[in-house]
Amino acid sequence: MIDASSAGTPSAASPSTDEREAEVLSGLTKLALEMARTFQDRGLAALAAGDLDRAGKAEARFSTLFLAIRRAVALTLRRWREDAAAWPGAVEADTAMLSELMELAEALARGFHAQALAALAAGDLDRAGDAETRFSSLFLGIRRAIALKARLRQQREQARRDAEIRRKARQDEKDDRRQAVAQGVAAAIAAVPDADAQERLTAELREKLTEDERIDVDLADTALPIEALIASLCRALGLPPLGTPPAGGPAAAKAGADGAGAGPKGERRMHSLATGGSSTRTGSLSRHRLGITGRPPAPDRQPRPNLLRPRGPP
Repeated sequence: MIDASSAGTPSAASPSTDEREAEVLSGLTKLALEMARTFQDRGLAALAAGDLDRAGKAEARFSTLFLAIRRAVALTLRRWREDAAAWPGAVEADTAMLSELMELAEALARGFHAQALAALAAGDLDRAGDAETRFSSLFLGIRRAIALKARLRQQREQARRDAEIRRKARQDEKDDRRQAVAQGVAAAIAAVPDADAQERLTAELREKLTEDERIDVDLADTALPIEALIASLCRALGLPPLGTPPAGGPAAAKAGADGAGAGPKGERRMHSLATGGSSTRTGSLSRHRLGITGRPPAPDRQPRPNLLRPRGPP
């Protein structure tokens, strides 16, 4: 009786199985290349001696190995398309192998070409036909190897473009998060009514955003909410977090920063901290855009108490 718990479709190959198969394929391909070199050498020697029959047998073995290697390279390419990270250097190694095989095949083809021309000059069409058959077989193998190399180059370039797109997307996400966090903390600073305190807090925030290497790690951590990052920086500055980024996350914060030119002067200068140009390499903000003055309180709101200086007697 079959155990129902063990029935079902077979599971996918484990990473260790894939690695083992890759090692086997790579090892056999190297052995095939070594044998191909030997048969090519024997074929050239037979051609030099004028032994067309022996040279033809050597060429047949060489071409069989050439075909097997091309198919192994094509299989590696298909696997590499699925997971390029799991096959480091595969494209470069296979391209070099194909280039060597093409050179070996070309040398043999030139030898058979010379034999065919000599036979034609002597009027020996049978011998010329045998030489042409070997020449055409090698020619076909070279053409297919060239096509395979072109696919390898195309796949390598596509992988590089995909990697650059992913890198740019990660950097843009980090920049958007940095902008949103800077905007939220700047809003908390702007709520402090004392201008001197604002300047001091702005300088401290600028130092954290431009000189603290840990801030990039924090801002790049997409698992940590932006609100938590704002609260953390506010606590480091001795401020309660006053606000959060606009609804919609970093993209909305960026859009709001782009249209922040219509408010009062203090509000626009506060936005200069939130939207200061951040370098895609270091994540640092432009120092010349970090000047901030306060944002005047709204007319219908009572002034907030000074959170940073003890109040004197009335």
